[in-house]
Amino acid sequence: MAGLGSQELYRMVLDSLPVAVCAVDREGKVILWNDGAERVTGFLRQDVLGRLCSEAFLEHADAGNNPLEGSAIPLLETMRDGKCLTVRASLRKKSGQSVGVHVRTVPLRADDGRMQGAAELFEEIIARTPTDRRHDKLAVAGAMDQLTGILNHSMILAHLQEALSLHKVYPVPFCALCISIDEVAKIRERFGQAAVDATLQVVAQTLQSALRPTDFLGRWQEQEFLAVLTECNESDASKVGERLHKMTQRAHVNWWGDTWSVTISIGATQAHDMDTAGGIVSRAEEALRKSSDSGGNQVVVVTH
Repeated sequence: MAGLGSQELYRMVLDSLPVAVCAVDREGKVILWNDGAERVTGFLRQDVLGRLCSEAFLEHADAGNNPLEGSAIPLLETMRDGKCLTVRASLRKKSGQSVGVHVRTVPLRADDGRMQGAAELFEEIIARTPTDRRHDKLAVAGAMDQLTGILNHSMILAHLQEALSLHKVYPVPFCALCISIDEVAKIRERFGQAAVDATLQVVAQTLQSALRPTDFLGRWQEQEFLAVLTECNESDASKVGERLHKMTQRAHVNWWGDTWSVTISIGATQAHDMDTAGGIVSRAEEALRKSSDSGGNQVVVVTH
């Protein structure tokens, strides 16, 4: 450590921490952004330093996916109240997808007690800790969709059939959701198929991160996803659908200097006694058509 100045030492310590650290001054401008923050968000120091934390580049939202704006931003709330906060929130990565994070904020005070700014520590919520190993095994077995990184058609169908077989023995409710991206044709017309593929990737990964470890998501058709929600009734499915809807709206697609957000249409239905895979998917797709025909950007649940 010989020859290191205090600032260099502080930087080394901060960059060695396994969590993301951000600090702002009294005006709310970012003055510190460590390696962990770069890893979690994808934004480099030069992208962030000097910017106001109230800018929309991270788009914080609360646990209900309601945008946190103005004084409701954790760092600004801590500076206003002078109190530490521990909250669960979500933010948007530079790649566009929205991810859940645990956020802890602390006020930064001078020796005389005056507020100098605030610091925020945040960690990405990894909902599925065994995912990487499982993903590798499924990829080797040919069960993953290469474009989106989620289950392919055959594998999500297998999970649906397994859920139906289990339902006949133990009638615990479960639901199927058909999900499509709105106005894909406009994206293709303006930017081409490669941009559509990028949009599918962002949406698939955002949906995946918003589901529980016990749920399954797969690419059902070229531009349609199928989710199997275990231990879930119609009321639950509607709430899950709204959560997916909000999370996707907050995600952004970055494409050669252009950035856009997308909306999704969702059709949901609960499994019936003696249901078949074709029957439950048909009802979910009927609900999806109703959503799309009504202008999209909504969740529709059908019962029959």
